[in-house]
Amino acid sequence: MKWINQKIGRQLMFAFYAVFIALSITSAIVYTYTEQKISQTDATFDDLRERRTNANALAYEWSAAQSNVKSYLLFGTPAMLNAVKTNQDEINRLTTWFEQNAIYTQGDQYATATRNVYDDYFGTAVPLLRQYVEQKQEGSVDEQFVDPKTLASLSNGSELFNSDGTLKGSNSQIDGEADTAGIEALLTNYLNLIQTEEDEAKASLLNEMRIAQFIWLSNLLVLVIILVLLVRPFINRVTKQINSLSRDSAQLASGEDVKELPLPKRRDELHTLTASFNQMAASIADNKVHMLAKNEELQAQQEELVAQQEELQAQQEELEEALEITLQSEQHLKYRNELTETLASRETLTAYPEIIEKLVSITHSEIGALLFLDQHDVRSTIEYGMTPDMVEQLIHEDQSLFHRARVLKRPVHSSKQVAHESPLPYPYYMYEVAVPILDPNEEKIIACIYLVRYRDAFTPEQMSDILSFSHQLSLSLMRMGIYEKMIHEKNKTGQLLNSIREAVVYIEHESDELLVNEPLMKLFPEIQTEHQDESNLSSFRQAMSALSSIIDEAEPFEQYIEQIVEQNLPKDSLVVSIRARSAYIQIYAEKIQINNVWVGTMLVLRDVTKETESDRMKEEFVSTVSHELRTPLSSIYGFTELMLNKSFEEERQLKYLQTIHSETGRLTTLVNDFLDVQRMESSEQRYQMSTFDIVELANDVTDFYGASHTTHTLVFAGNGPIMIDADSEKIKQLLNNLLSNAIKYSPDGGTVSIEVQHQDGFAEIKIRDEGMGIPQEAMSKLFDKFYRVDNSETRKIGGTGLGLSICKEIVKHHNGTIDVESTVGVGSTFTIRFPVAVISTILTYETE
Repeated sequence: MKWINQKIGRQLMFAFYAVFIALSITSAIVYTYTEQKISQTDATFDDLRERRTNANALAYEWSAAQSNVKSYLLFGTPAMLNAVKTNQDEINRLTTWFEQNAIYTQGDQYATATRNVYDDYFGTAVPLLRQYVEQKQEGSVDEQFVDPKTLASLSNGSELFNSDGTLKGSNSQIDGEADTAGIEALLTNYLNLIQTEEDEAKASLLNEMRIAQFIWLSNLLVLVIILVLLVRPFINRVTKQINSLSRDSAQLASGEDVKELPLPKRRDELHTLTASFNQMAASIADNKVHMLAKNEELQAQQEELVAQQEELQAQQEELEEALEITLQSEQHLKYRNELTETLASRETLTAYPEIIEKLVSITHSEIGALLFLDQHDVRSTIEYGMTPDMVEQLIHEDQSLFHRARVLKRPVHSSKQVAHESPLPYPYYMYEVAVPILDPNEEKIIACIYLVRYRDAFTPEQMSDILSFSHQLSLSLMRMGIYEKMIHEKNKTGQLLNSIREAVVYIEHESDELLVNEPLMKLFPEIQTEHQDESNLSSFRQAMSALSSIIDEAEPFEQYIEQIVEQNLPKDSLVVSIRARSAYIQIYAEKIQINNVWVGTMLVLRDVTKETESDRMKEEFVSTVSHELRTPLSSIYGFTELMLNKSFEEERQLKYLQTIHSETGRLTTLVNDFLDVQRMESSEQRYQMSTFDIVELANDVTDFYGASHTTHTLVFAGNGPIMIDADSEKIKQLLNNLLSNAIKYSPDGGTVSIEVQHQDGFAEIKIRDEGMGIPQEAMSKLFDKFYRVDNSETRKIGGTGLGLSICKEIVKHHNGTIDVESTVGVGSTFTIRFPVAVISTILTYETE
């Protein structure tokens, strides 16, 4: 502690390290404890997630196995049998996993029930059905529907059927539905147990986090105690001593007597400064006593003036000499006060030429210099009365006094006889002194005072003045360094704000200072005015009022801002739309604290337009897929189930099969559309380019649709050939999509016309309908994926919203264009243009 108390910097660093160590230890404890609990909870969640995934996979495999067995019984293909075997292997693997990893009673029951159903179903029922299919394929069995009597007559049929074809008892191994229902009940219980375990793990993690928060609050309490016990007493002591020095210096400057200040107990810079001040005050008091004595002696001599004229003359000369000393002392004191004031008020190097000039005058020197150093070299010099050659010699000569003071890190002085070359025309003695200025924090030289006299050596009083000024200069340089760091930190803060991509507004509550970054100005140019600096707006309310004018629903935003102004920080973020829902902004606020004091608020505004649009498209995709796929699947499943379980006449069976075939084609088209969109987005779509006649292709497509649709009249117009380079299958898909839309969105029938013509080097295809038309507000999004016009008529028709987006991608790949014109209630016209192949021009010339 004695070594620490020698320097103010050491005392500050001791307090800093005490706070840092306390904060580091408690932070490490909180971090280790929290990390351990998070790892344990994460492992628990991984185990529960794996069990839920395997349980769902096992249920899915059972459902798929039963569906594949029914398909195999219906069609008897090897692919279906292989699918059943694949399902069997996967069910066996998952059941084995549950048997080996069951840690809950429900999981063990679920595994046991599944194993029993597996053995019965794949050990008895499936081999029997396979034997039945094989005999049916060989021709020994010839029946359209499965006859239970036939199954009973097989080698393993007696285990499941009576001789008359009825099932034995309540045995349902033939379809597994009863046992599957029991397994589903066990699966539900098991999944509920897993959900309960997850909830308990979450609750445990939250409890551990609350404990970590309590430890962190204790950490903050320890930090406050250290600040109160260490830092505050130190600051009070230093402030009290500096105030005493400042008060007595003012009294001394005004000519008042001052008492000797008590020396601080710690022998630091304040101790040295107080000792120097006491010495200066004592010296001035002695001079005043001497002047009073001289005045009394002068009065005595004046009484004997007549008799002692000669003695009076001598005394008068002594008085003049004393007066000159007094004037010099006053001038000396004036220079000291001015020097002290200059050191205390200047913050840049511009003040130091004046300082070295005053220092030369106070010490009665001839020349002098201030040398500022960095780590290794002299950074800059400020000289008085010295030539550049003298400065260069002082800096670079190894035997110079500056070099000695730099090596020894203490004041040094010397005297030497100089030749008459310069600066005087006769030999003289030069007295030098070099005083290093040390950084009290790092004990390194940051500057050096160099003074030279020609008449006599420096007195002890002058050396004391120089040392005193060196300490003041050290403090001044430190203060200037701190000021430069503050400017640097302010500039760095501004650059950091501008480097953040989100728009940021920072408000300082005490000073009402407002800082913003460049992304805010780019995102919201409306809040700028011609008299405002773009990094410091004049008023937070003014800026937010300008922002409120472009928000679609301003009231929630204004309430949110009012909470910030009242320092009632909202916990949740706010999402608002701006400029007529052309963009979406997420707003949240963060409290900025320094030493547990709320000094400001950071308001962050994020552009979440892409995320909002992505969520909307995701919802539309899920809704579309679930609706459009469920309808054909339900029809296929329903009619298949009817035909498997009941007997119908041949005409009705044919109608059901036609419905199944139609819905299967619809389902295939939907799946192909989804696959096409996925391949186009991932750039995996492949095109087989060839040269063909677009007129012939369009005519064939028109004939096909004309034959299959009786409620519409299809009219084709086109003279060929018009040759293009393209993928014929993709062009056919394009025309199919457009013709299908023209017919589908003309539910009342009407005429659909297709016109193909050669137009300025392009093959132009126009498809017109007399349907319900497209609103103008939907035109901009018409070719977006999953977009459908939102009205009651289109919702009745249905669709995925993928057809036109696929059309656009096909046209774009072939360097073509697609445009649409439409009037609601009148109809729509789609115009497609493709570049004509070179061979088309050749054929035209040959025809002519």
